Amino acid sequence: MDTINKKPSYSEKRSPLMALLLREKKFLINPDFQLKFMVSLIMISVCSMGIIYLANHYFFETYLQKGQALQLPPDHPFFLMIREQKAFMAKVFLVVSMAISTAVCLWGLFYSHKIAGPLFRLEKYFINNAIEGKELQDEISFREDDFFQEIPASINKYIAGRKTIKSTHEEDNKVA
Repeated sequence: MDTINKKPSYSEKRSPLMALLLREKKFLINPDFQLKFMVSLIMISVCSMGIIYLANHYFFETYLQKGQALQLPPDHPFFLMIREQKAFMAKVFLVVSMAISTAVCLWGLFYSHKIAGPLFRLEKYFINNAIEGKELQDEISFREDDFFQEIPASINKYIAGRKTIKSTHEEDNKVA
C-alpha cells in the first residue's frame, strides 16, 4: 500500500528524459501495451515519411522530365543541379526521418507510461486488498502528471461513502 500513496521522491520529480537516461524509473510497466502503442506510432510516422519521400521524388522526377521534354543534353547544368538537389534532399530526409523516429519512440514511451502507470497502480491496489482479504479503506492516488486522475477520485469517494455508511450502521447498532 505504501507505494500507492507515497509522495514522489527527488528522482520522480526530474524530467522524464533525465529519469530515463539515469535509469531511475521503469518506463516499460506494461510492455505488451506500451510496445504495441509505440509500434503503432512508428508505423504512422513511417507512412507519413514515406508519403513525403514519394512526393519529393515525384517533384524532382517531374523537373527531370521537363528538362528531357526541352531536349536538354544529359550533361546540361540543369540536370546536374536537379540531381545534386535530389541527393541533398535524400540526405536531409534520412537525417530528419531518424530524428523524427527517435522523437516518436521517446514520446510514445513517455506517453504510454502515463497511461500504463496509473493502471498498474490501480491493479496493484485491488490485488493487494484482495490478497489481504480486506475492504477498500486506504485512499489511492496517482502521480500528479498521470492520466486518469478521475479514477482515484471516484474510488476515494466510494471509500468515503462506504465509511460513512459503515459508521452510520455501527451507530444504529449501538443505539439498538
